[in-house]
Amino acid sequence: MASTVRRLFFTAVLVALVSGGCGAGRAKSPSTPTPLDVPSPPPRIIVPPEPRMPPSTPPQTPVTDAGTKPPKPVVKPAAPKTDAKAEPPATVELPVTVAPPPATLEQKLPTSVADSKKQVQDQIDRADAALGRIKVGMLSADQKAQFDTATQFIAQARQALSEGNLVFAAKVAEKAVALAAGLVR
Repeated sequence: MASTVRRLFFTAVLVALVSGGCGAGRAKSPSTPTPLDVPSPPPRIIVPPEPRMPPSTPPQTPVTDAGTKPPKPVVKPAAPKTDAKAEPPATVELPVTVAPPPATLEQKLPTSVADSKKQVQDQIDRADAALGRIKVGMLSADQKAQFDTATQFIAQARQALSEGNLVFAAKVAEKAVALAAGLVR
């Protein structure tokens, strides 16, 4: 009987403590969140694109006999003399040549599949050589993870190259080169 009374007493004390803790956990005064001051966006500067000029063609001269000379430039006659002070000189119209548009910055693509395969294989070899110079025992845990990732990229690039998937092989080999270069530093 005494053990039952003790159990009931401890249960009652435990219930009182647990229920009392729930009621005291509330904040005394509600805090209102302060709104953030968002800065206005910067002004936009829009630069209009330069108009593309069609490739210029040299002026066409009429073809006559083989022995004739090309026509002379057109000379505009001077204005009639109204003032004896200064006379504008006669103007000569010469054909205007337009410079070709500047070369665009485009990546030169290999001309054949064999060139592409050779470039990808060169990247794989560069990454493999860079990883070969690394002492794995001297690396931290993060660097070891990068080393393992680079070796996996090299394996994936070799497999994709053997399957003929040159685009994937090139991208994965490029990533392997970047990781290996980061570890060599």
